[in-house]
Amino acid sequence: MPGRRVGSTPPRATPPTVRFRPSGPYGRVAVLAGLVLAVTVVFVLVNRPGLAIYMYALIPVVLGVHWFQLAGGLAVAGAATVCFLGAQWLVPSSALTGSALWVATFNRSIVFVGVAVLVSLLLRRERALASTVRAQQDEIAELESLRAALTPAEIPARPHLDVAAAFTPADGLVAGDFYLVVEGPAGSTTVAVGDVVGHGLDAARCAAFVRAALATFARFTRDPVELLQLANAALVEHAHGETSFVTAVCLNIEAPPAQRVSWATAGHDVPWFLDTAATLPGGRVGAPLGIGPEALKLEAGHATLAPGAGLLVFTDGLLEGRSVRKVPDGTLELFGEDRARTVVRELRGAPAARVLESLVGAVGAFAKGPLADDLCLVAVRAHAGPAD
Repeated sequence: MPGRRVGSTPPRATPPTVRFRPSGPYGRVAVLAGLVLAVTVVFVLVNRPGLAIYMYALIPVVLGVHWFQLAGGLAVAGAATVCFLGAQWLVPSSALTGSALWVATFNRSIVFVGVAVLVSLLLRRERALASTVRAQQDEIAELESLRAALTPAEIPARPHLDVAAAFTPADGLVAGDFYLVVEGPAGSTTVAVGDVVGHGLDAARCAAFVRAALATFARFTRDPVELLQLANAALVEHAHGETSFVTAVCLNIEAPPAQRVSWATAGHDVPWFLDTAATLPGGRVGAPLGIGPEALKLEAGHATLAPGAGLLVFTDGLLEGRSVRKVPDGTLELFGEDRARTVVRELRGAPAARVLESLVGAVGAFAKGPLADDLCLVAVRAHAGPAD
């Protein structure tokens, strides 16, 4: 059985929209000319200037802006003004003579041009907003895709190990937490957990790159120090001078019967034993990935995973678990090591998934709402029985 991840909506159907779009620019020009002439003909036939029938010429003006931007609207406004003046010369009206005709022509031209400018500004703003919304939708879709890759729902099955993972996203911007469970050389298992400093799309992209690098290199080395050094070199080269810091911890668990554990951490919390909540012995925490091109000064720690024993790997969202809401009195209390260790010890011998469920529930109850930071956990427990 594959490992478990501890605890999407289908896309909304978009109703069809009906749009009238004459084929090609010449067809649109013909429509605009026809509308202006139609308004002019009606105006001449009625011959009652007081009804302001010619204001219906605003319709082709608006369409001109929509189809050809401001230049198209101004062109239609000029054509409508000329047609209005020409209609008065061809079929004179007693109400529009002399200066009155010129005043009426000037007023209509001002209205036509003003509407063209106003509609152009509104359409430009609408298009800018639509472009921003599309960009945000694309970013959200990419973030969702990256999150699914960084914290996959299915964990590869590993022989002789019970593996579970849990991921609880924070409220607001997406962070760069990730986990990785992959087969290493000689049947070993490599587990990695990391956290990119920062939030948003850039952090998620950086996390995806580091995770992919770790997954690639993990198939060729069981040394967690070498694995982190390779990932660091890849990150520094990929960043091209940009600042991208990533804390990460890697463990390699040898296949039975030895099940020797080697671990190394770059700016990350040291893993715990699953039953005692004790920190793994040895090793030395190095600087985060991305600090510089030189090799990380790391020191590996070593332990033995006895039958039935387990390990817990986590991001800082566990020890620093808190609500995203501000406390009224300004005090800030974190979930902390003591609470986390207590939960782990109370579940001594429990399945890996149950331990993670209890930790996630405890942090959520403590925060009393959405979390301020992502919570990423991986638990591994060796099978207690003989090798299958």
